[in-house]
Amino acid sequence: MLLQQLYGDMFATDGGHRSGTERVGDALPEGRYRLLLPVAGETTPADAERRLRTATAIARERDGGLVVCSIVSFARQTPLDAVAADEPKLVAARETTERFVETVERTGVPATGRVHLTHQESGSVLNAVEAYDCDGVTLAIRGGQSQRRRLLTGDVAERVVSRAECEVFVEKQAADETPIETVLLAVSGGPHSGLAAQAARALALDTGARVDAVHFMSEDASDEDHEEGTQIVEAAERALTNVERVEATVEAVEKVEETIISRSDAYDLTVLGSPTGGLLEQFVFGTVPDSVNQRTGNAVLMARDDVGSKSIYERWVAGDPTE
Repeated sequence: MLLQQLYGDMFATDGGHRSGTERVGDALPEGRYRLLLPVAGETTPADAERRLRTATAIARERDGGLVVCSIVSFARQTPLDAVAADEPKLVAARETTERFVETVERTGVPATGRVHLTHQESGSVLNAVEAYDCDGVTLAIRGGQSQRRRLLTGDVAERVVSRAECEVFVEKQAADETPIETVLLAVSGGPHSGLAAQAARALALDTGARVDAVHFMSEDASDEDHEEGTQIVEAAERALTNVERVEATVEAVEKVEETIISRSDAYDLTVLGSPTGGLLEQFVFGTVPDSVNQRTGNAVLMARDDVGSKSIYERWVAGDPTE
């Protein structure tokens, strides 16, 4: 029996992405923050646990919930409408979605589940963000791949980061699972550091971790740069309200990138804002967040804000009085 025949109107086709409107778990409360958690079929139990730790912390801190979306990919020559209901990949996706939703709900965070059949994972994730009115999405990447290589191989995370009109969190998980007890929050005046600070706060409140918020600058920085650095770490302290153990400092170093990389090895997790330059600039100049992802062995969480029309100053250093 074909999937379309079995479920009828519960599945819709949109540009090659068929999304299951069959819901797993209760509907999320209206008006609350919604964080999409895409899950691929190859997700291991250990990876799933680590991803849920980050996602549930962010959703809980926002008083929101998770939309767990299992992504089921098929070869382009496979018509999605012809996928059988007992297709092993589809059955496994339903079971995975149910397991994730049940695990999330045990933490006290509301969750609901969906299944997407697709020929292109990144398109399916973007489609789900819009279809379920999500405010953010959290993704996972494997270490050891440069941004250039990820883009050339069509990496899902890279495409979603560049196209999603919502907050995006990309986590490179550590090779070995360890509790999060120490967090390095590397902050700057960029448009995404504010969201990075919020993510660090969420994880610290959830785990009890200590957060060291540091603004690194060049040794030849001007007095004006030092003054701005002070404003940046003060903004980080405000964002980390209610975190019991916080130290915020400005450090002048010879090489910012190398310092963050070496310092990251002493922390369980490094949190920073997404690169704002293009691929060529990152490839030539080694933009800090992508370089940290490559060369540190511990976990890295990268945040990309949906900046919109607000200026960097309004959103981060000065704070937005309307929020």
